[in-house]
Amino acid sequence: MKTIGILGGMGPVATGEFFNRIMSLCQKWHGAVQDGDYPPISVYSMSLQGSNESGIKNEKVLEREFLEGIEELGMTKCDFVTIPCNTAHHFIAQMKKKTRVPIISITDETVARVEKEKMKRIGLLASESTYIHKVYGKPFASHHIEVVEPTDEEKRILTRMVLHVMGGKLSSRDKADMKTIVSRMKREDKIQAVVVGCTELSLVLKTDEYPTRAFDALDVLAEAAVTEAYK
Repeated sequence: MKTIGILGGMGPVATGEFFNRIMSLCQKWHGAVQDGDYPPISVYSMSLQGSNESGIKNEKVLEREFLEGIEELGMTKCDFVTIPCNTAHHFIAQMKKKTRVPIISITDETVARVEKEKMKRIGLLASESTYIHKVYGKPFASHHIEVVEPTDEEKRILTRMVLHVMGGKLSSRDKADMKTIVSRMKREDKIQAVVVGCTELSLVLKTDEYPTRAFDALDVLAEAAVTEAYK
């Protein structure tokens, strides 16, 4: 089996959830029980100073931290790297230049999954920085898939959810608000599905709890990682 590298810390809670989803897939897909049934995994969860609940707080600081992190993780002899943070892929080109270890991109994998399902108009649930830097907008546009963003007020509510997940304070109100936002987008914006493009938001609802088809980027990345590890 190949060694999975996980560059985490944005944020730590989402990184832990990603690890757990990998474990679940190993059990479901490969019947993993004993320690030796699971692939080796190197996890480097960074203590980041350039990020906050909005995504990127200080771009120069955060870029430096990710470049240092990818270099550090590469020293663990992992066979490939995963980064369970969508916003971090704003720096993906720079990180690929910093390491010889292949990086499985959460955005590329998610866009490919949506395209495979022949979706043409999706709603994006993400961090403020992911919207600003068009982390998903650009790759979806290149595949002729239209991205619909929530309203400014709904984005503020999503940011509040991210903060709650980060601090262990996710509530039933957050879950209800998420359903309300997506229901409105389905009704008024005529979206065919939503992409959960923030790994903290991945913890708010399960995909089958959304009022429309949902693609969770964290699930997509976990599936790609497990598939690659068992090759």
